[in-house]
Amino acid sequence: MRSQFSRRDFLKISGGTAGLFATAGLFRGPIKGVEPKMVDTRPRWVKETTTICPFDASGCGFICYTDSAGNLTNMEGDPDNPVNRGSACSKGASLIQLHNNKHRLEKVLYRAAGANDWEEKSWDWAIGEIAKKVKTSRDSGFVAKNAAGKTVNRTEAIASLGGATLDNEECYLLSKMLRALGIVYLDSQARLSTASGMEALAASFGQNAMNNSWTDVSNANVILDMGGNPAENYPACFSHLGEAMGKGAELISVDCRLTRTAAKAGTFVAARSGSEIAFTGGLIKYVIADIEAHPANYNMTYITEYTTAGMVVNSNFKGPADLDGMFTGYNSASHSYDHSNWSFAKASNGEPVIDKTLTNPNCVFQLLKKQYARYTPEMVAATCGCSQADFAKVCASFAATGKADKAGAIIYAMSSTQHTSGAQTVRAYAILQMLLANVGVSGGGLFALGGESNVQGAADNGVSWNKLPGYLSAPTEDDTNFAAFAAKSSEQNAASLLKAWYGSNASSSNGFGFSFLPKTDTNTDYSYVNAIKQMAAGKIKGAFAWGANPVVESSAAGQAIQALAKLDWLVVTDMFESETAAFWKKDGISSQTEVFLLPAACSYEKEGSVTNADRWVQWRNKAVNAVGEAKSELEIISSLLSRLQSLYQGESALNAEAITKLSWTYSTNPSAADVAKEMNGYQVSSMQQIDSPEDLKSDGTVACGNNLYIGSFTDSGNKMARREQTGAFHAGWAWSWPMNVRILNNRASVDLSGQPFNAAKPVVSWNGMGWTGDAVDGKVGPVNQSGELPFKGTSGNTAQLFAAMVDGPMPEHYEPWESPVDNALSGTQNNPTAMVFEGDTKGSAGEYPVICATIRTVEHSLGGQLTRNMPFLVELAPAAYVEISEQLASEKGIKAGDIVKLTSARGSVSVAAAVTKRLKPFSIGGKTVHQVAIPYHWGFMGIAQGDSANTLAPNTADSNSSTPEFKAFLVKVEKEADGTVPTITGRYTVLED
Repeated sequence: MRSQFSRRDFLKISGGTAGLFATAGLFRGPIKGVEPKMVDTRPRWVKETTTICPFDASGCGFICYTDSAGNLTNMEGDPDNPVNRGSACSKGASLIQLHNNKHRLEKVLYRAAGANDWEEKSWDWAIGEIAKKVKTSRDSGFVAKNAAGKTVNRTEAIASLGGATLDNEECYLLSKMLRALGIVYLDSQARLSTASGMEALAASFGQNAMNNSWTDVSNANVILDMGGNPAENYPACFSHLGEAMGKGAELISVDCRLTRTAAKAGTFVAARSGSEIAFTGGLIKYVIADIEAHPANYNMTYITEYTTAGMVVNSNFKGPADLDGMFTGYNSASHSYDHSNWSFAKASNGEPVIDKTLTNPNCVFQLLKKQYARYTPEMVAATCGCSQADFAKVCASFAATGKADKAGAIIYAMSSTQHTSGAQTVRAYAILQMLLANVGVSGGGLFALGGESNVQGAADNGVSWNKLPGYLSAPTEDDTNFAAFAAKSSEQNAASLLKAWYGSNASSSNGFGFSFLPKTDTNTDYSYVNAIKQMAAGKIKGAFAWGANPVVESSAAGQAIQALAKLDWLVVTDMFESETAAFWKKDGISSQTEVFLLPAACSYEKEGSVTNADRWVQWRNKAVNAVGEAKSELEIISSLLSRLQSLYQGESALNAEAITKLSWTYSTNPSAADVAKEMNGYQVSSMQQIDSPEDLKSDGTVACGNNLYIGSFTDSGNKMARREQTGAFHAGWAWSWPMNVRILNNRASVDLSGQPFNAAKPVVSWNGMGWTGDAVDGKVGPVNQSGELPFKGTSGNTAQLFAAMVDGPMPEHYEPWESPVDNALSGTQNNPTAMVFEGDTKGSAGEYPVICATIRTVEHSLGGQLTRNMPFLVELAPAAYVEISEQLASEKGIKAGDIVKLTSARGSVSVAAAVTKRLKPFSIGGKTVHQVAIPYHWGFMGIAQGDSANTLAPNTADSNSSTPEFKAFLVKVEKEADGTVPTITGRYTVLED
């Protein structure tokens, strides 16, 4: 039973309790002396095992202590781990309660169609039933040829969501299994959070990851936090910022509220959510003007040689300054752009036209100057709600990092990525850093705060509808053969991946089994949000949720419940009974969905690797047996695929051979090390592990599951498990892709002859024979010898100041889909390519006048199904709340602790009011605009319950990444007369845990 708790109840109880304590002494008998006793409560252990935290993507290390009986007696931070250096945030300090927890799932649970309760079942029964349901749904929804008559060999009746909580080896096997089944609706939690940032980083620098490592931020001179709030979201990593500040670095925080990070910053600028591009565009304008006025203060070699600043663009190109907020080539019917006029100009010999003087009016540098000329300090202040004086201070401070002996870091998180222009927001940060020569250098770059522990690894290993492991583009209907597919990456990468997946059934004669892979339709979105839409429409019949909790995590979260209710079957793997698994328990839901809830092992109850935001791939060791009958997802996936291969044995129709011919040589309980070796790659004939990407072949003699992870597990051993405190940039600790490079694009830190721009903080240096310092991506010398520029993976290996994203080659400010103000920069109100789903309602400022942004708290994690079942964390943050400014509270008659109702065009939530000075109204174009901030970790299950804030957020998404706009939408705020909010279930028993 869920308890309800109102402000009035609180006052009654607190008053009554005071009276009780005041009179308690009147009824006591004589007081007797108590003999003092020494009680030794120190934990005992005989074994220490290292692991990596399962919460955010910092990659913090922990030590598990177990006694002689194998019981977990204590956990604490690993002092040797360079990330957290023994420290722990509140979640890390509570990690022991993932295992020692009476609320953990210990048995397989099954909910029959229409049933009102769970039944306990055996694993064998569950795997068998799930396999049969997968086969039925797959076959009934199988599409051999699409409407255009092209062979696609896919099923549209099954979806798979989640994976970012899994280890890399589990993600890899999951991707391999799902592709063999022909499933195209597959996505991890990255789609809801970091995907837009990854798209921007890949377009700008050639890799889908942040440039640097958290341990190196201590070398920054200025740190610009654009709403990332690492003190709250990445507390252990914040210590490295503290180290930088101890050496004189300046921390600047730009945020809609005074966060824990802002409280530690030397400069805090309040700017409303959704105005990040306007703010950064103003910074870019300042830097461009200063480069022209004072070129000696900037690294002109970097700008002219390593970026596209001097590239001349097609003369037909027009931008927002010419077209009132639009770019050349817009099609209003399809809401998309034709990119043909965004190309670079070519000379008569076919080579690109480059002007290194940066004066050609159509060179990228001048186009950027023209684009951001409108982003004046006055315009920035009027759009963002900040003061011109504060903005000017930020400009001067951060522009100073353009000097060769300085470095500036930009930190961002979901406050930047979860917008309809999320990818372009991160692109704006990237452009600023390119102009300041801050990428590839020590203390510089872009630092992304991923929310899930393995959100990077899930993306690396292809838990995404449009990417295979190693970021190979997933095949589409237009890839009619292996050659067309391989042309999008490389023949070596494509052939080696398919050889790892299909073994002896993959050869040059059959295109290495390319026909087995499912193909998507070019203009169809198969992402997380659209998968939920297709469930609601009845097109998807069955779904998997691998550690995901879409009922809490997804946009328009109330729609997720309705969608799950339409399924024939649902499989959930998790450690606790989540809202997604128990959606049918929600009041008012009637559903015939069969649900299989499979108990999953926690991070230190199994072994495997996990990749943090820095690209460090660290090995988790198994410290203790899983509780009850819980299993690792590695075992669950392998058992299911083995059962499916048996069911399809002897069949050939409906591309059944994609399943039966899949190379699946693992046992039903595979070794994570064996899977990791397959990911690393090996010589097929000798079974020797390969050592570098140069070992890949296009003839099928090498199998490699993930080209990025080559070198991670060689014949010399598991490098991901290394714990050496040696080497530049912690090179002896674990392993980093690619090839243990710690700072991506690090050859940009040196001049054309290989000598460091900043001799005091060298990253790499050429000594005439080879490189010293950090590892270098590829066997190349300095530019004046090899001719190869440092941004591998981009066109021309240059940093892309001008990149053809879906919504434009340069970032432009648009208002969020729902906004209380007009766009002051142009007549184009919203991003014209934003993804708007059919049936989604747009809220008006007249009805919903207040900006709302979802936020995270340090005490809870994302969908909350873990942390809301951990008593320590529940005691710290027991109830859902919303932060409201004193001014808005005064207008609405709201006091701290009152219950308030927030309503958007999607639904409403009731939460407690946290009236605070951390938020203040903004003056936007002369109009007073209020903003509120609400954590989204709560739901209707667990020992701490509350309404889910994501009920309010729209599905409308960024067109580059399909990431929804959680960070700026409109709500109405009302005080409830005597409302109630869910608090802790079984509160007094919780305190005894």
